[in-house]
Amino acid sequence: MRYLIPILFLVFNFMAFPAVAQAEKYTCPMHPHYVADRPGTCPICGMDLVALETDEKADNRASDKMDKGQSPTRTVVTIDPETIQNTGVRSENAQMASFGTLVRSYGDVAENVRLQFDISARVEGWVEELKTQAVGDNVKKGDMLFKLYSPALISAQQDYVSALQTGISGRIDSAFKRLVSLGMQKRAVEEVRAIRKPFNSVPYYAEVDGLISAINVREGSFAKPGMNLMTLQNYDSVWVDVSVAEQDIPFITKQTIAKVSLPALGITDQAASIDYIYPTIDRGTRTGRIRLVLQNADGKLLPGAYADVEFETGVKRRLSIPSDAILKSKDGDFVVVALGQGRFEPRRILSGLKYKGRTEVLEGLSEGDEIVVSGQFLIDSESALRESFRKMERMQMPLSLLEVSSDQLAMIDHLVDAAVYIQQELVSDRTPRTNMIMPAITLGDHLMPVFRGTKLQFVLQDAEAALKKAQNNVTDKEWQQTLNALVVALKPWLLGGKPNHYESKGLKLYMAHGLERYWLQLEDEAMNPYGAGHPMQIEWPDKVEAVAPKMNEMPQGGAHANH
Repeated sequence: MRYLIPILFLVFNFMAFPAVAQAEKYTCPMHPHYVADRPGTCPICGMDLVALETDEKADNRASDKMDKGQSPTRTVVTIDPETIQNTGVRSENAQMASFGTLVRSYGDVAENVRLQFDISARVEGWVEELKTQAVGDNVKKGDMLFKLYSPALISAQQDYVSALQTGISGRIDSAFKRLVSLGMQKRAVEEVRAIRKPFNSVPYYAEVDGLISAINVREGSFAKPGMNLMTLQNYDSVWVDVSVAEQDIPFITKQTIAKVSLPALGITDQAASIDYIYPTIDRGTRTGRIRLVLQNADGKLLPGAYADVEFETGVKRRLSIPSDAILKSKDGDFVVVALGQGRFEPRRILSGLKYKGRTEVLEGLSEGDEIVVSGQFLIDSESALRESFRKMERMQMPLSLLEVSSDQLAMIDHLVDAAVYIQQELVSDRTPRTNMIMPAITLGDHLMPVFRGTKLQFVLQDAEAALKKAQNNVTDKEWQQTLNALVVALKPWLLGGKPNHYESKGLKLYMAHGLERYWLQLEDEAMNPYGAGHPMQIEWPDKVEAVAPKMNEMPQGGAHANH
């Protein structure tokens, strides 16, 4: 028998994890947000995956759990219409909305150089009749800005008038191009054509509406070729130069939605288009630059103004609910779903992106589900209170009434076999090997989530603690202490849980009288691993406690419904 124990350990390793029937989808009982398309184990807790149930099956399963003294994740509560009205419960349907991830940054307003008009001299001359005297003067398209007296322009005009008189089109075109190349505006050339007389001083007109942003001459100034005389800037649209963190640049394209806010001007969420994404990164700030074009019809946006900028990336339709409807807890995010007829169910969800007061729901809800957005905290508290009553019932449930599957019982037997193995090695004058009890230590990870909140939880915790402590054992005395601690931990389950099961297996429970130490063995003859104390066999009980505790049900409508 002593050689059979190590073999049993290997056998139980296969028996403890049965294959799961093929189904379309599989999920973890403790982490329902993890879904796989084939059987296996949960990467979070290691539990076996189970077939994903439909909503109808889940409701039936929750009802069955309540009948057996167990509790689902949250309890469905029924509240009378008067209480609903008095507590101000308000609901909203989960709906699809288009949004993405927000990238927030900042920028400065700048002139749109595409709307900038420069007037430069191409010939020598003197400025006359200067109409604009200072930077900031407002001009309209067609307004005369100044006149330029230039002998070169007078000579070119005379050639043009002579060409017009001949009527030779080739000569006319040649003279026209010469005037334009010398910087004479086409409007002024057309005026010469109309009057058939050259200007003594050639007029220059504003070609766009705007402000004078630069003026480099005064009346009577001498202009040289290439000299910038005046610059006009139109502000119907402006640029916003935005600094964006290096890691966010790859997510932004020219099609990305951009919104600009200028807090100082009271402007919020004004749409802008991306004009250019600079291909370089600033070495000092580790930021990239993006240029936006912003409409400025009313002229409120001034160059140099500070701007807050938001880029909305990855925009697509997502199932969303108001963020205020979500209840946070250590177990995750919950919402309260209105089932109709005064019935409410707190339901766990998997949250995604958050965007301006709304949160994406990845799992747990469907489009059209009615979600409580006001008063949900009171309903969830009511559900949690009822669940607490059921947990108290579950905690007081006798070990014999716990529903334990054959696979779960095989895992618990693994702990019993560990005690038998240690006893066998000690009476054979061999030191138990730590690696032989390691499988029994890891079984708690699979059993604890199932039996948490029951008396069996403490049996499993104490047994696991005894085995974990044994990993550093060296002497026989330390192994004797481990054996006693393990059997003492298992004794409530052995005598009050499934005594008939262990009696049928031929297992025997002994106590060393005088030492008050316990051990388990399979042999008929008592074999004391402690070397002292009179062996006293503890008989298996004929009957065990089998009466479920009774607790008063809470009234419908809340804990204080009848107050």
